[in-house]
Formats: sequence, C-alpha cells, structure tokens
Amino acid sequence: MEKFGEESSSICAVKNFYRLPIALREKGCYLINDSNRSIAKIRDKKLVHSWRLKHPHYFTCPIVFDTKNESLYCVMDNNIILQWMDSNVEDDVLSNASKFKFQETIFGVIPVHGHKPLILFDSGRVICGELTSNSVPVGENIIKESEKIIWADAVELNSKICVACLSKKSEKNSYQLHYFNVEENGVTNYENHSINNETGVLKNWCLNKTTHSFLTIWSNGLILNFDLQTQTESNLLTLSSVENHLLAMHYVGSNYLIILKCNQNVKETCLELWDIKFKVLKARKELKNKSSTDNKISVINSFVFFSNNGDLIQVPYHVKKSTLSAVFCKSFESNAKVAEESWDGEKLSNAKHNAVEEMDTSEINQEMYDSTELLAQSLMKNSSTSLKIQESDLVKLLHYAIRTKKEANIDSSILLNAVFSAEFNDDFLSNNLRKLDLNTKMPALKVILSMLQNKKSSEDRQEPSEIQLFRWLFLIIYSDIEALSRTTDKKCKTLIRKLYKCISEKMKDDDEEIMDLLLILKNKNFVLKDYVIESCIETIDL
Repeated sequence: MEKFGEESSSICAVKNFYRLPIALREKGCYLINDSNRSIAKIRDKKLVHSWRLKHPHYFTCPIVFDTKNESLYCVMDNNIILQWMDSNVEDDVLSNASKFKFQETIFGVIPVHGHKPLILFDSGRVICGELTSNSVPVGENIIKESEKIIWADAVELNSKICVACLSKKSEKNSYQLHYFNVEENGVTNYENHSINNETGVLKNWCLNKTTHSFLTIWSNGLILNFDLQTQTESNLLTLSSVENHLLAMHYVGSNYLIILKCNQNVKETCLELWDIKFKVLKARKELKNKSSTDNKISVINSFVFFSNNGDLIQVPYHVKKSTLSAVFCKSFESNAKVAEESWDGEKLSNAKHNAVEEMDTSEINQEMYDSTELLAQSLMKNSSTSLKIQESDLVKLLHYAIRTKKEANIDSSILLNAVFSAEFNDDFLSNNLRKLDLNTKMPALKVILSMLQNKKSSEDRQEPSEIQLFRWLFLIIYSDIEALSRTTDKKCKTLIRKLYKCISEKMKDDDEEIMDLLLILKNKNFVLKDYVIESCIETIDL
C-alpha cells in the first residue's frame, strides 16, 4: 500500500541554492549545507562533524559526495572548487582541501550516479573526470549574455552523460532547456527546447532519470513531459485548483511522482503521491510544517526532504508496483515481495577492505581515548582554572568521566567537578554536545541533578557553582531537546520531572532569599531616597 509516514525535522537548517543542499553519505547519514560557510554531517539526526570556511570565504553551490573516492566537492567564492576527504576531521576546510581555481564563474558541481561529478560553468561549458591543476572547461558557450542558468542536473544516457540545464532570460519571464552529451572526447549533440505554456506560469521542474525526460509543472495544473531522446512533449497529468499554490515535484521510478503543494492563502502544505501511468492519486498527507517560499524537495532512500524556512524536514514514504487491479481496488493474492522504492547509495566492498577500515577506526578511537585520559590526569594534578580547555575537550572529558571504569586511576567526581567548573563558550559547547548520544547525556543530567540536590562546599577541592551547573543543564537539554521531549522511556521522563522539581525549588529558595535581603535593608533604613540635584560653584583667583 502506498503511504507517507510521520514527518520529523533534522537538527539543522539548510542554505538556499538551486536545489536542496543535501547529499547521501551512506544509509542514514547525510551531508548538508547548513549555512553559507558550514557543511554538516548528520547521522541518525545527530551532528557528527562539520566543516567550516573562515570569513570572507563562502560556499556558492550545494555539497556533492563522490562515492568512488569518498570525497566531498563544493564551490567557494564562485570560481574555486574545493575537494576533501570525508575522513578529514579538521574543521577548517581551506587548510586541508585541494583547491582548483578557474577564470570562469562556476555554476555548480553536478552529481552523476556511477561517474565522477561534473563541473558546470555559467557559460555552459563543463569539466568531466578527475580534477587536476591542468583541468580546463570544454564545450561551447551556449548561454547568452541575456540568459542565466538557474538549474542543472545530469543522467547517464546510452553510455554517455547527458547534462540538462535550465536558463532564464533576465528581461522577461522566458525559459530555455539546454541539453547535451559529455564524452571522453568532448561535448556533443547540443540541443535546446523552449519552455512555455500559453495559459500557465512555470512553477517547478525536475529531471526524471529513469525515463530520461524533463518534467515541468504549471500554475494551471498541467504537468508536461519532454522526452530528451525523442524530443517530443506530452501531457503527463493535470492537477486541479493549484493557481494559488507553491508547487514542487520529484520523480520516483518510472511510474510515480511526488508533489509538494503549499496553499499560500490558507497556509496549508501537503504531499501527494501520484501514479502517473494510470493518473491516479495513491496517497496524500497533510503536513504540520509549512514549506519555505522557494519550495524545493529532494527524494533520497525512501524519504522526502523539504525545508520549512528553518529546519530540514523529512517524510518517509512507501510505494509498491503499480497494477491495474490496484487502481480499481480489486483484492488479489500475490507471492511477490514488495520492496520500498529507493536509491541505493552504498557501493560494493570486500571483506579485506572492511577489515582495514575497522582496524584504522579502532586505532583512531584508541588514540582519542588515550589523549583524553592524559588530559584527565593533568586536571587531577592541576586546578581547572590553570588549564585552558577547549569545548570539544570538555565534552570528551565529560564522556570519559561518565564511562570510565571504577578501577581506572581517575576519580570521576574530581574530574566532573573540574569539567563543570571550567570556562566555556555557550555556542561552541552546544555544537559539541550535539555529538553525544542520549545514552551519555542521561547520566550527565543525573550527575548534575545529584550535585544540585547535595550541594556542599568543600575546602579541599573546587566545586562548580549552581550557575555553572544550570548552564550545563540547559545546554545538554537544548542539544537534544527534540529527543527528550518525544521520549517514551519511563526513566527519562522520571529524570526530567525530578529536574523540573529541583529547578522550581531552587527558584523558590532564591526568591525567598531576595525578599529577606530587601526586608533587612528596609529595617536598617538602607532604602534609597529620592535623588537630590545640587550644584556647586567654586571661584579660583589667579
């Protein structure tokens, strides 16, 4: 049965580009442009890592991931290609990425399944294959001065790479589809097609990589299909009452089309799944989150992604093979297994390669563990104020103190006191806390609750103040607020209730102390009187 699942939001927003800036790294792991200077790596809705550019540099195209060599590609400052390995743990992109600068303005990096990414320039010229210092764009300048490319995509067609790009004239609202083949010897078969409809305004478009056709959706409800091979256009589907809607669409296989509709008048957003073979609506879902004004969607691994002007929203979907019996609601039995329509982004690998990767990962984790243990030992010998600790190291120490074994040569209580007493920046600490899983955050919240309930001053060791504990408490909860608010775990709910009760009691005690202090000041006549304005004139004889 075709259906949509429950929508959920990611932990980051997305930057507005010609397409949604999201790339599949592996199953459950995505790469996202969350700002014009930052790329986030998200796994299971948690921030795993991020790469950043320093001012004044900025990203000018969506991120692309090459599964062949596990590299990331992006454009910086409109004319520089950055390429770096996913295994790079450094935050600063410029210090580790390979840089390729060109004289022409780059439109973007275009992913092609099974091939190296393409570099498309604003002129319409391209670079195909491995990037080197000697790489130069090839092809003709097909984009005129009065035109500008606003969208591009590519697909393998007859053992060649077919590039399709949509241009718009600056003076009037007219569109042109350009498409051509890229081979080892160069660029061939230039073609163009005028995109127009007498009774409608162009709302959205997409490239169907299964049927090798370009789809357009119009304000009058028409969905037109232009076949890139036969160069013929046909009416694929007609929607009703969509004049005031923002529309976006994405193909799913050869028979299905997902449409995102946002009614601007009543501010309602919904997803629809259409069987375009039989022109039947198979599933519809009203969404809680409203679509952003640019209204773009992407479909990856049985998930629909869109932006709500703040967060990246994902909605799972399920489809089955379209049959005539299903359309007419006839019951039938079938032994065929029905699988979700999805795109498999994982590449094949062998056992030897996997063993080497696992060995390398374990060695890196052991080195990180050893360095954290050395830092913990330094904190045991010195006071926390004598060491300047980075926020990332504070989070590692917190994880180490919670997970450390009792037989280790570390007193976890002393280490936790040092961690919670250290100075930090709220923003940096919050970003690093997102990397911790909920199984680590829950014990940390229990420790903070215990410290707040059993607050005792000790002369022989430094202890965090209540203000410091409250800051940690707030940032830990804020870093995973969605998971904590939706949890069904009884222990987690009980802990949250205890924290709420503790905070309420602390606020009540502080309020009473303030009132008592004001009463003492009043009894001792310390209440401020009205200000008296006085003046003094002094004469000096010289």
